[in-house]
Amino acid sequence: MPDPSGAVATGPVLAALSAAASWAFASIAFSRLLSHGRVSPAAANLFKNGLAAVSFFLATLVLGGRWPVGEAWGWLFLSGFLGFSVADSLYFAALTRCGVQTAATVVLLNVPIATLLAVPIVGDRLNRGALVFIGVVLAGVLLVVADPAGRGSRTEGSRKGSFSVGVVLALLAALAMGASVPLGNGRFDEVGVCPGGFIRLAGGALGAFPMALVLGLGRRSSPGAEMSRLFQPLFAAPGPGGVWGAAALTGVGCAICGLVPYHYALRELPSGIAAVLFASTPLFTLPLALLIGQRVGWLGVLGALTGFSGVAGILLGGERTPVRDLGDLAPVITRVSRPSPTGARFPTFVHDRPGAELTASSTRPPALLVHADPEPASADGGPRLMLLGDGDLGAPYERAVGLAADGAGGQRPYISWADTPRGVRLASGALLIARPRRLGAEPYGHGVELLLEDDGPPGRRLGWLHEDLTSIEHGFVDLSARPDGSAVAVWLDDREGVDPTPAAGGEQRRTSLWARTVAADGQLSSEELLDPRVSQAGPVDCVPLEDGALLVVYRDRSATDERDIAVVRREPDGTWRAPAPVHADGWIIQGAPVDGPAVAARGDEVCVSWPTQVIDDAGESALAIRLAWSNDGGVSFGAVRTFAAGRTLGRVDVVPVGGGVFALVHLVDASEAAEGKRAAWECVFVARGAVPTVAARIEAVEGGRRSGLLSLAPAGPEAAWAAWTGSEGLRLARIERRSPAQGPESAGPTSDAPAR
Repeated sequence: MPDPSGAVATGPVLAALSAAASWAFASIAFSRLLSHGRVSPAAANLFKNGLAAVSFFLATLVLGGRWPVGEAWGWLFLSGFLGFSVADSLYFAALTRCGVQTAATVVLLNVPIATLLAVPIVGDRLNRGALVFIGVVLAGVLLVVADPAGRGSRTEGSRKGSFSVGVVLALLAALAMGASVPLGNGRFDEVGVCPGGFIRLAGGALGAFPMALVLGLGRRSSPGAEMSRLFQPLFAAPGPGGVWGAAALTGVGCAICGLVPYHYALRELPSGIAAVLFASTPLFTLPLALLIGQRVGWLGVLGALTGFSGVAGILLGGERTPVRDLGDLAPVITRVSRPSPTGARFPTFVHDRPGAELTASSTRPPALLVHADPEPASADGGPRLMLLGDGDLGAPYERAVGLAADGAGGQRPYISWADTPRGVRLASGALLIARPRRLGAEPYGHGVELLLEDDGPPGRRLGWLHEDLTSIEHGFVDLSARPDGSAVAVWLDDREGVDPTPAAGGEQRRTSLWARTVAADGQLSSEELLDPRVSQAGPVDCVPLEDGALLVVYRDRSATDERDIAVVRREPDGTWRAPAPVHADGWIIQGAPVDGPAVAARGDEVCVSWPTQVIDDAGESALAIRLAWSNDGGVSFGAVRTFAAGRTLGRVDVVPVGGGVFALVHLVDASEAAEGKRAAWECVFVARGAVPTVAARIEAVEGGRRSGLLSLAPAGPEAAWAAWTGSEGLRLARIERRSPAQGPESAGPTSDAPAR
């Protein structure tokens, strides 16, 4: 995984270089094999791709993996047909005509070809720098083609054919390979490496049949003769004097073995760096070509280096413009003034019952849980947990319903800006609340108490959520209602004691993630341990899916203190999957960051956002916001987008606002704000494959712990409610989604209008 210092990890780099070197060895070996004329390029490619496809299929049976859905099958197959069949067959045919070094360098043109084809196919945009480097690649290829030594580089006994024909074949191979990239763009995001690789390699193997006929036209042979040339070598026994001798087996072995480090590097490295390293094959063929008697002059060496530098410039010159364009879409913020109890702070919206988020009110916010000072002041003077705007009140937030009348033996509330109470409406309409309460005499000793309102207040206590009642930390709870009337509770728990691992940097708590089901009548199921080692603090967030599954996202913790984001999926039948990474940030920190991820879903599309440490453009360590997307209900996640590096203070929340767009809020640095307010809540719209929109400022706040977290809730199909702690207590706003056609108001103005 990436080095948190910003340097690229050595292992994946070596893997990428070994993949390029493997293909260089395979190119040399196939060149020797094809030079004898007993095996056609299509037959060699069929053997290579067929054996590789079988290997990937067996790996899928053993390791499992996500198969593609719908039209992704066809696009992956087409991408494999072009990349593994058309491109490789033409490349093999070029080897015996223009030599390995010339063919490998000409094929570098696939990178600028893919860059150019991405404009009409997927809507990418070209910048001037890319055009300049495309010219550099072309110049390097021309130098190699012009090298006089290269024209005599064909191996002895190779098929007769002009050097220029070989160059044309290599150019056509580059064209096919370049076209396969944008056609398969994004289709591999949520597909397992082994299943997706099998489909692409199957396309390459089956493509050998039409390619045999096409290449046979150049020899003016009949279709029957070409099919015979295609199949006959497959039944030849391997051996020193046979068709499949050392050269053939070396070529096939290197080609297949290179796929293992290739996919490892593809997963671990940034895509631009990985592509540059994979394109280094001509640099390896330079010395290898000399071993088989193919001459390379100084123009060839200069051309290979020039072409490779041009490829590096294209791929590393800047981030590609995403496929999706949100245009001028931007959040419109309308602040809402409502009366609230004295000193109300740290608000969290009460989750609605299952399936109700699509019909959420656009004019009336959901109920809120807040901490507020009692009125009149009670004997102990402590804050109370209040429920605001609940039930069928004519106007929300006109009164507060207290839930904290402790009575005899009650525990004092535990107030934290990050460890907040949670509430959810069950399918029956009952209200379930989980609130932090003091537990024992230890300074941080607290637990989670459950309350249930079957038919309005007062609620009845269900007792502690957790069976362990030691005076340690149990908290950061979240609730999710189930269609059967129950609810699932997830929380962090320190019952495992002190972490014994040396990487912990002294005595640190061993925190774990637990879950428990609360039945409609308040009965608790057995506890379930979901992850035995997680980050010691930080909110846990969960979201129900339409198929009855449940996703839980949280900050994980490895044995070496890497604080990556993980997900656990609860299937509709109630079984829990093993924890899986959303993304490997590689953020190593001994102190637990008290800031966690947020998750939202609409259908099978899931958006996860979180703050993490990155290296900014100036080479400095900075906090940034990351986004990861899934279109298969959180089974797998695709590419990650990073933004707001150096600006954000974290504290994210996210909610869908329709059309595949999500509203994301986070706290940003706002040192220019007046009256001592040094931070501000900011909102952007995000979507899969798109750059976040222009940001809209919600309100400047003091920053620090007093500002707490901002809570989001749906406000109908295209809007969201926001609640946060302001300098004057509870603050509310409505976030609207407006299309560019609605005029200049979409720039994100704010107002203090009352709710309609």
